[in-house]
Amino acid sequence: MVKTIVLLLDGLGDRPQKELNGKTPLEAANTPNLDILCQQAETGMMIPWRQGVPLGTEVAHFILFGYEIKDFPGRGIINALSRNFFLEEDAVYMVTSWAYVEEKEGLFIKERWTKDISLEEIMALKEVLPREIEGVTLQWDYSIGPHGVLKLKGDSISSEISDSDPFYDQGYVMAIEAFETNASNAEHTAKVLNRYLRESYAYLKHHPINLDRVHKGKQPANFLLTKWAGRKPNLRPFEEKHGMEGCIVGSSQLMLGISKLLGMDYINYKDLKEGVDLALNSDYEFIHLHTKTPDEAAHTKNPHNKVKVLEEIDGYLKPLVDAALKEDLLLVVTGDHTTPSSGEMIHSGESLPIMFIGKNVRVDDVKTFGERSCSKGSIRMEGCDLIQMILNLTERALFYNFRPGARRLNHIPKTIKKLKL
Repeated sequence: MVKTIVLLLDGLGDRPQKELNGKTPLEAANTPNLDILCQQAETGMMIPWRQGVPLGTEVAHFILFGYEIKDFPGRGIINALSRNFFLEEDAVYMVTSWAYVEEKEGLFIKERWTKDISLEEIMALKEVLPREIEGVTLQWDYSIGPHGVLKLKGDSISSEISDSDPFYDQGYVMAIEAFETNASNAEHTAKVLNRYLRESYAYLKHHPINLDRVHKGKQPANFLLTKWAGRKPNLRPFEEKHGMEGCIVGSSQLMLGISKLLGMDYINYKDLKEGVDLALNSDYEFIHLHTKTPDEAAHTKNPHNKVKVLEEIDGYLKPLVDAALKEDLLLVVTGDHTTPSSGEMIHSGESLPIMFIGKNVRVDDVKTFGERSCSKGSIRMEGCDLIQMILNLTERALFYNFRPGARRLNHIPKTIKKLKL
């Protein structure tokens, strides 16, 4: 069977930038290798989920890997998995960040992630956090930097709750509410957490660690922001769902968490050059080669930084180009969401360029890989179509009405249950 490599350039999409004479960073970048691939590709545009809806990396990948958004368990679960937390069936997990707030008609957020805080300081502050409220136990554990995971256990708890973290600097801590439900367990969980936040703040603002930090001119870590509550999901593993043994080749904890969530293997690389080599030399049927650098560059809000990163990525792609044009390989190049390199938005909801290179594709007339050039290509698709298109182009897709077993499949099964005589 044909091997598939998806080269995923995180945050690839962008908007026209004044500093780049109205071009996007991808359009302005010198990317000869991507353009060579484009000239042998079927190209087009992909809407990650719905037009105009910004997505984060975690939920965008969940959709791209062929899972329904209604089954997404929340980023808190992925973060916990990425840090090797054992997930309990009856617990709720959420992501936390040590923050600096001040009282001003509420709790005004001076810094969402307290700067220059050490692990030793964090572990000392942890000791004053409440551990039981109204029959609910609360356990905080460290993950990375100023971040951690909060686990809730108890009767009648729910993950259907809102965030206290507004996700933007210079905002206010939000009251936690039941989210999209009037269920009593969600109302109770929100009540418990609001009390937890108030009590934590009362202890933290007078903690000797924070008083000493303020005395030294540093930011105190006097609040614990929460977001992305979720429960352990029951998902079909990637290989069982799609009939391809899959792995993620990446360099981020988030992608490690996604691989664990979906039952995929994970291979870490030190730089993209090594990542390309690992993907090409892998025996997996489906390899997802991920790089976060375009997204990180866009978050600097300097379009030239994103241009530079895209040109650097292109410089690593020659072996991938050679393999795609000579070997029996399906190569897909795209992004997961748009990250504007100017303006106020963190991510935005525009469509993304995508191209497929392989023996079964209908090569079109697009010659350069960019947002507006690929809009002239032949493909119009959504993120949820990606895996099915890969199955089709690699001749794994099952005729829709066939029923080879007890469950509906999208792929030709590798094994069947034989009728015994």
